[in-house]
Amino acid sequence: MSKFLFSIAFLSAVTLLAACSISTSSESSSRSSGSISDSASSPSSLVPSSKDKKQSGFANDIRDYTAEFAKSSDTNIEAFRVKLGKIASKYGVTQWDQDKSTYVAIGRGLRKAAVSKAEYDSFKSSLGDSQPWKMDAIEEGYKQ
Repeated sequence: MSKFLFSIAFLSAVTLLAACSISTSSESSSRSSGSISDSASSPSSLVPSSKDKKQSGFANDIRDYTAEFAKSSDTNIEAFRVKLGKIASKYGVTQWDQDKSTYVAIGRGLRKAAVSKAEYDSFKSSLGDSQPWKMDAIEEGYKQ
């Protein structure tokens, strides 16, 4: 009988140790997989999303076209707006004329073109439709 009790005690001890080992192992795995998932999600935040790339491409095209227009002898603001609309359409941007980033990009284009103070003021007033938020955005872009 004592051999039987010893066997039960031994099996109980082994089972208890195995359970502790499994518990510790799963906690360690849980912590480990948590840090792996944290590091896996972290780099993706460093990679621009397609939306960011699209917005950046739109802003750069607006900047470049504005600089090109400002350097040319063309003064047809309506033709300029039509071309802005075509650029926006290319990027799937709707209501570009109500989007602050459009006007910031226009300001960046005016700076790139190195327009005179008088030309800058004229563009800012014409393109900003004398609306303070648009003119502020153009100025913000110009100062970048």
